Amino acid sequence: MSKKKDEKKSINDMIIEEAVKQFKEGKIQNSLDVESYLDGLLQPLMQKLLDAELDNHLEYSKYEHPNNKVSKNFRNGYCKPKKVKTKYGNILVKTPRDRNATFEPKIIEKGQTKLTGFEEKCIALYAKGVSLRDIEKTLKEIYGVKINKDDISRLISTVSEEVEAWRKRKLKPMYVFTYADCLYVPIKDDITTSKKAVYVIIGVDVDGYKEILGMWIDKSESSSFWSNVFEDLKERGVKDILYMCSDGVAGFKGSLERVFPKTQSQRCVVHLARNIYGLCPKKEAKEIIGNFKKIYQSSNMDEAKIQLEFFQKEYGKTQKRIVKKVEEFMVYLEPLFELPIEIRKCIYTTNAIESVNSALRKVTRGKGAFPSESSVYKVMYLRIKELSEKWKKPMQNWEKIRKQLVSIFGDRYLELSLIHI
Repeated sequence: MSKKKDEKKSINDMIIEEAVKQFKEGKIQNSLDVESYLDGLLQPLMQKLLDAELDNHLEYSKYEHPNNKVSKNFRNGYCKPKKVKTKYGNILVKTPRDRNATFEPKIIEKGQTKLTGFEEKCIALYAKGVSLRDIEKTLKEIYGVKINKDDISRLISTVSEEVEAWRKRKLKPMYVFTYADCLYVPIKDDITTSKKAVYVIIGVDVDGYKEILGMWIDKSESSSFWSNVFEDLKERGVKDILYMCSDGVAGFKGSLERVFPKTQSQRCVVHLARNIYGLCPKKEAKEIIGNFKKIYQSSNMDEAKIQLEFFQKEYGKTQKRIVKKVEEFMVYLEPLFELPIEIRKCIYTTNAIESVNSALRKVTRGKGAFPSESSVYKVMYLRIKELSEKWKKPMQNWEKIRKQLVSIFGDRYLELSLIHI
């Protein structure tokens, strides 16, 4: 055993021995007393660590006389004591200062009012799709403390209220582009386990910012449940949607028109590309998908037809099923070429939906069956929360797109844009 481990063990032993001593003396009688004892240890520990950080920064300790030739920076007292929230309650700490104001503490950073601990670490790992067993193992390796996976599960369950609040939150009155999708996840239901459909809608608001509007779970994908999803969006404040992209499931368009009659429904390119990829021989997949992209990324319909003819000639004899799917898609493609290229790209671009799908599949794949729908909502919500942190900028060329939308939709767009502001 290394010296470092021996030191760590001896410190743990000292803490335990002191706790036992206080128990025998009647100072510790219940769990609240234990927390109070740990709180009493935490405050001086954090203070000593902050002081030690400044020692390292100045390159001399508190009680040493600095060599002016080596150091031109000195201690400068302490900041006003601040309250820091921990799992054991609040503690007061004083951040030491240096004369040159170059000290940036890492133990408790400036402005930090909460200690990051097991809770945040557990939830962050769970959000990335790490299993409870692996979280248990990771925490033991990092902190040297064994935490039962049942305790971790109970901790993660505390996000349930946050998930429900997010699913019921008010939405904006208008979304310009929306992308509807379903993915299937195995969920236990009493005795049996079955794959259920998780409905997801991504929206782009009038300022060009992306957000996930919600998640819904049902036994399978159906037009009737899509109606429920659209009604939920309406109840939560959505008054209008300009474009909705989907995989074209039977009855989808009718369900959308009943709730949002003015919304233009568009077949989603990413779904078609995914279907085509599944039919491709592995060696030819990249080439076939590349030639399919040339069709829908053409500058106009005439060019698209030329690219389609090439596609038919190239794969008509060997990949008849793929060619048929592409030919059927041309009906949905033609209206796109009536739109400016910037808007067209927003509709057929696959980046938004592909990145979300990939992230959500990553956290659900390899986990086995989820014990309940609630557990699916939790793990997906935590991943969505992480994704949303990256969506801090509007879509590219948004000012130009906004002007084009005003030109196409006029007052319909402007009125709800003003409500949004």
